Amino acid sequence: MKSYIKAFSKAKKIRSRFQTNYFAGRRCSEYVGGGQKEKKSPDCFPALPTRDSQVQKSLTVYLLLFFVVLMTACTSNSTTEKEQQGEDVVVQGTPEIAKISEKIEEDPNNALLYAARGELFYGSEEYTAAIADLQTAIQLDSNNLGYYHLLSDAYFDSNQSKTAIETLEKVINRDSTQINTLLKLGEMQMILRQHETSLATTALVLQQKPLHPEAFYIAGLNFEQMGDTARAVKAFQTTVEEDVDHIDAYRKLGTHFDHYDKPIALKYYDNALRIDSIDMDAMIGKAWFFHKRNKFEEAKKWYEKAAKYHPYNARLHVNNGILHLEMGDNETAYKKFDIAINVDAGYGAAYFYRAMSGELLKKDIQQVVSDYRQAAGLMANPTRANEALTRLGG
Repeated sequence: MKSYIKAFSKAKKIRSRFQTNYFAGRRCSEYVGGGQKEKKSPDCFPALPTRDSQVQKSLTVYLLLFFVVLMTACTSNSTTEKEQQGEDVVVQGTPEIAKISEKIEEDPNNALLYAARGELFYGSEEYTAAIADLQTAIQLDSNNLGYYHLLSDAYFDSNQSKTAIETLEKVINRDSTQINTLLKLGEMQMILRQHETSLATTALVLQQKPLHPEAFYIAGLNFEQMGDTARAVKAFQTTVEEDVDHIDAYRKLGTHFDHYDKPIALKYYDNALRIDSIDMDAMIGKAWFFHKRNKFEEAKKWYEKAAKYHPYNARLHVNNGILHLEMGDNETAYKKFDIAINVDAGYGAAYFYRAMSGELLKKDIQQVVSDYRQAAGLMANPTRANEALTRLGG
């Protein structure tokens, strides 16, 4: 269940890139940054390694051919879900919502007001109210794509993914050239692990924009989840070649090249940090890169820097604690695990390692046993914690 929630949390972040702005008469029909050429800058690391353009073209052709084959040979299974029961819309809440509600009473046919209130409801995770307002906005102005996009998000985040996808498909059926809508649809399909359908959707984007970075990024996520690492890496590389500021793709490339013990992983993490100097994933990625190669001082530097800017990441503190255990600094290690538990009292690994370091420091045996018990109850694989309890007679 945790991983499911985590996936939806990340999905919100990614989908926001495809949101169409419906305020002040602005409508963004293109991905911001799509198709950007490399910006020459003295502190800009190259998107390495540079790949032959023929490989790039072959990946595009593959996706387009995949779409043709899919349309002639496959039918996708729709996700079925229980529809959420309707509830009365609550118009009170934040002062901002109350203020917009007053304006709606004065101007009940203003679609923008309903959309604005719907967005506030959505931000407060009051999805039923958000859906009702956005449906009203669409009734009043069915040509504004932003309303459909936000409505699909409200459905998706309230576990109504089938309706979310159908909402975007309505837009595509009216105008199949809407690239942002196609990207949003492809990404939702990817999150739901409808990989073949998602790849077909990204192929529709590439028919119009053969080197669209976000289409390649979503394709890469699909390939990654399908276990096709080679194609995933090629897709992520194309992403950063076409959009030199695509931080998510740099993170992915850093992780993949680190996994295969390629030092070039550092260049990708450095590119991510060029874009955001305190990016948590890139800093932890660099720390782990040095950690597993026993470059303890470099790893320590990056763990500490990450902890300074992201103190509420329990995994970060546990990794830092393990590093200090390996360095023989058991006292500091114990403190790091203690911090991790204060951040996340449900993190089993933090209890396990605090117990381990507590044993090494000859802490009170009852506290050590208590920590091992907590670990055994929280960890997905409690074998080591149970073995420790047996050894200690706990």
